[in-house]
Amino acid sequence: MADLMSDGDVEKSLKGLDGWAYDDVYKQVHKEFVFGSFEASVTFVQHVASIASEMDHYPDILIHKGGSVRITATTHDMSGITEK
Repeated sequence: MADLMSDGDVEKSLKGLDGWAYDDVYKQVHKEFVFGSFEASVTFVQHVASIASEMDHYPDILIHKGGSVRITATTHDMSGITEK
């Protein structure tokens, strides 16, 4: 099983990844994606879901505001961020 990353290591890993942020209280990373329509959001979510299934690592996905998607990821069984 992968080891938990320190807050500093998570922050360092996110450098250069546009729009990704770390929540050090809930130990998760997240990003907001904005699309022009609900349909475009659903297409994106389907693509993310396919990749998540292949990786056996499932983020929380929220479609909101009709055309925005928020992806939130953590290693649920470790209650934090790992390199998984």
